[in-house]
Amino acid sequence: MPWISIALLDLQDARVAELVDNLREEALGDGQTDPMPRLIQTVVDEVRRCIAYCSSTPLDADPATIPAGMKELVVQKVARLMKARLLQPLSDDEKDAEKLYQRRLEQLTRCEWPVDAPTTPVDVSPVAASTGAELAGTPAARAATRESLSAL
Repeated sequence: MPWISIALLDLQDARVAELVDNLREEALGDGQTDPMPRLIQTVVDEVRRCIAYCSSTPLDADPATIPAGMKELVVQKVARLMKARLLQPLSDDEKDAEKLYQRRLEQLTRCEWPVDAPTTPVDVSPVAASTGAELAGTPAARAATRESLSAL
C-alpha cells in the first residue's frame, strides 16, 4: 500500500461532515485560522517519529504522509483532538480507540507493527558503528608533574 496524506474529506468520511465543520470553526480567536491542518500534521509527525524508531522501516520523503494502513487510526486521533480542543468529553468508544492508538504507537517504536514500504523512501546514509579506540600518537613527556609543582 502507498503512503498517503490526510485531508478534510478523510475526516468528513469518518465523522459527520457537519460535526467536523463545527469542530473546525468553533471558538476561534481573532485572526486564528482553522486548527485542523495543524492537528493533522501533529498526529502525522507523532506517527512518523514512532515509525522512525524502527531502523528497518524507512520513512517516506514527504513529511505529510503516513502508511495507508494507518489512515483510520490517524483520522480518529485527529477527531479526538478536535473534540478536546472544544473541551468535549470523549465517549467510551473514543476512550477505547485512544488506548488502541497508544498501543499501536508503542508497537511501532518496538518494530512490532508492520509498516508498508514508502513510495519514495528517505535516503538515509548508514552510519557504521565503530568499536575500540584509536590513538593519535604516543604521549609526550608531561611538562607539569607532581615533583615540578612542589606536590600541589
